[in-house]
Amino acid sequence: MSSEIDEACLKDPKIRGHIIYYEFRSGKPIFECYKNFCERMGPNSLDFPDFEFWFQRFSAGNFNFEYDRGQDPKYRTLTDMPVHIFGKILENLGDDYQFKYRFTLRNVCKSFRAIADSWNPNIKKFSISSSLNNIDLSLDDQKFEYKDKNLAVDDIASVLVHPKLKLEKFDIWGDGKEFMEKLSLKLASLKINKFYVEKIYLSSHWSWESWKAIIPFLQGETAEFVGSLSEIAELVEKIGDSEDRSSTVGFPRITITCPSYMRAYMKDATKIVKNLLQFSNLKMCSLNVELKKTVQLKKNIQRFGAKIQEDHPEIFHYPIPYSADFFEIEIQPYEIRIERKSP
Repeated sequence: MSSEIDEACLKDPKIRGHIIYYEFRSGKPIFECYKNFCERMGPNSLDFPDFEFWFQRFSAGNFNFEYDRGQDPKYRTLTDMPVHIFGKILENLGDDYQFKYRFTLRNVCKSFRAIADSWNPNIKKFSISSSLNNIDLSLDDQKFEYKDKNLAVDDIASVLVHPKLKLEKFDIWGDGKEFMEKLSLKLASLKINKFYVEKIYLSSHWSWESWKAIIPFLQGETAEFVGSLSEIAELVEKIGDSEDRSSTVGFPRITITCPSYMRAYMKDATKIVKNLLQFSNLKMCSLNVELKKTVQLKKNIQRFGAKIQEDHPEIFHYPIPYSADFFEIEIQPYEIRIERKSP
């Protein structure tokens, strides 16, 4: 069902009652039925007390779908409590209750969700790890594990859309193409602006298809790639071929590290440099890799159009198309540095 049809169904009390009755007929416990209802209609579609009302009527043998709840006496509930009083009660959970119980409270009901989502996340490190059955979320040192991927998407998006979120580090692990695409669609539906990240950490074990969906929502300073040189070369090449290249290099500084225990081939170093030179928004890149010989690499770079500097044979200048600026390329046995400069 489309979101428009879902919304129309939920506004009609008769249709809503029939959907709840469908879950009731399954014979499963009420909380499991409510979970299935939210998976079908959306995590924010109906508060549990409203679902419980109809479920209990059906349990009592009352199947009158014409019942008008508007005629019921009005009772005050916990959700009617003033926010500042609610906050005073929550303080008994400890000084860090907003951090530890954020996701627990936001999944109780719409009123609690609105309060929890308004809290400043006040976190610096954000990590997502995806596997076949689990999603592991790490916020600073606090870890959250999800079996329900739709719930994980909803909770993660609620943090990323907060206007005061400013992260120092964002990293992603595992093979989670499907999950990241779901998260991307959720962020797009919320019309999120790019959230700021000082540094993203991307392992070459994550394929470009897995994380390219989330990159357009990121804006920051540095992107760090770690892995074998051949894997990183393939990853950088895919970024270079992508239509999203300009948004990917929303990170003007790139650090690439190939651990010394991994073999580095000249052809991979050449491929990385060749593709990076096409990133016109790039300001600085440091490629940390151990190269036993650099003569062939220097020859390859000259074939791309880079000019060797006579007084510094390890430095080359590569003109940036449609600009007076150029990339300065410095080749050392343990590092290749690319820096944008003006004449």
